[in-house]
Amino acid sequence: MRLARKFTLALVLLAIAVMAGLQYFQVRRELERSAMDMQHDHRLPGHTLAGSIGKAWQLAGEREALTLLQQANRFQEQVHLRWVWLDGGPGTPDLTGFPPRLRTSLLQGNDGSMVDPAVDPGLLHSYTPVLIGNRLGAIEITESLGAQRQYVNTVVLGTFAATAAMALGFIVAAMAMGRRLVGEPVEQLVSLAHRIGQGDLTARVSLPQRRGDELTTLAGAMNQMGEQLEETRSRLATEVAARLSAVDHLRHADRLTTVGKLASGVAHELGTPLNVVMGRAKMISSGEAEGEEVGECAQIISQQAQHMTAIIRQLLDFARRRKPHRAPEDVQDLVERSLSLLRSMAARNSVTLETDIPTGLMVQVDAGQVQQVLTNLVMNGVQAMKQPGTVRVRAEHARSTPPPDVGGPEGDYVRVDVEDQGQGIPEDVLPHVFEPFFTTKDVGEGTGLGLSVSYGLMQEHGGWIAVRSEPGRGSCFSIYLPRGEDTCQAAS
Repeated sequence: MRLARKFTLALVLLAIAVMAGLQYFQVRRELERSAMDMQHDHRLPGHTLAGSIGKAWQLAGEREALTLLQQANRFQEQVHLRWVWLDGGPGTPDLTGFPPRLRTSLLQGNDGSMVDPAVDPGLLHSYTPVLIGNRLGAIEITESLGAQRQYVNTVVLGTFAATAAMALGFIVAAMAMGRRLVGEPVEQLVSLAHRIGQGDLTARVSLPQRRGDELTTLAGAMNQMGEQLEETRSRLATEVAARLSAVDHLRHADRLTTVGKLASGVAHELGTPLNVVMGRAKMISSGEAEGEEVGECAQIISQQAQHMTAIIRQLLDFARRRKPHRAPEDVQDLVERSLSLLRSMAARNSVTLETDIPTGLMVQVDAGQVQQVLTNLVMNGVQAMKQPGTVRVRAEHARSTPPPDVGGPEGDYVRVDVEDQGQGIPEDVLPHVFEPFFTTKDVGEGTGLGLSVSYGLMQEHGGWIAVRSEPGRGSCFSIYLPRGEDTCQAAS
């Protein structure tokens, strides 16, 4: 609506300026016409009296001529007549304020006039030259400009009233037209923009096509934009859902791949308790165990079965797909649960798993996802070692600045380091280790998804994974996670 008001105000000011200019020139023209009429009115009696006074002067003398002028003066209420000499002799009035051009014109025998502003509201003096013998005189006709001023005031007042009435009418008409032609369409377009900005892409605005102006074109363009945005949002939602589904499948596939690698270690873990169960069962069935030994064997069989059940449940929990759920987790417990599935595999590769985790170190994470990341990193470390050695897992508080792909200011994090003593990563390979499907392992030994999936999981937690490596001396992968409440803070 403010646009319509500004548009209306601009038109009104323009119209007032045009009307004021026209009225100004009209008043000025009227003033000039009034002045010419007054001069014409003075010239007519001046010439009439000039002939009579000239003859009377020649026939009866100066007294009779001036008497005739005085008698004529009695019949004039608005003007005053008198005789003046123009040759500078006796009877010549003071010509100090006389315009030189007027005096020259009168001396040449031409009529002339002047305005004397010394007396308010001003006097108009008109002169009609009369030659008396060898002397040049003139009939001076003087008239007050009061009537002219009153006329001017009347014209100006009337003009002002007419201009004000026209301006008022123009304002009302312009506001009505501005409201209809500009204000209402703009309000509809602004409302449409607000609704689209708030996410309502189904909003549309309808302006009559018969208007055929720029606002109608803009409305059509905004409606088309809303349709395209709605289509794009729908397409993006579908693509995002498909991408999230694909990412979820890839993560689960990577988890199942890890489960497959853990299976042999789990089988070895189950071998010992199974042998114990079988041996004790044979002792009971063969009668070798008698009395209290039977109960002891049954108890041992129960313990070993529970141990095997715990191993299998842990493996199934690791492989099971579930929704992300963040909760306060102790880093020490997370690391121990992750390494418990890997110790058998590490032992078969002559690799020792060591930890250095301070107690009470807390993070707010999804335990399953972080466990998947730790398992991937530790397993990579074990596979990178071609000779006996140690994979160390350490954790500590750290203050660091996130990389550009994560963003954010410097802050406090929990850093978990997974360090191996393997062959290391070449410098030309190091920038690509987190790329999807990138792997340096032989065909069939790796999918190239483990590190990529792990990095994505850490990004979703507001963290990241950093790597440093030196060929021939091993690698260190560092997981950065936002800090959670530690035990001391919880106690306070």
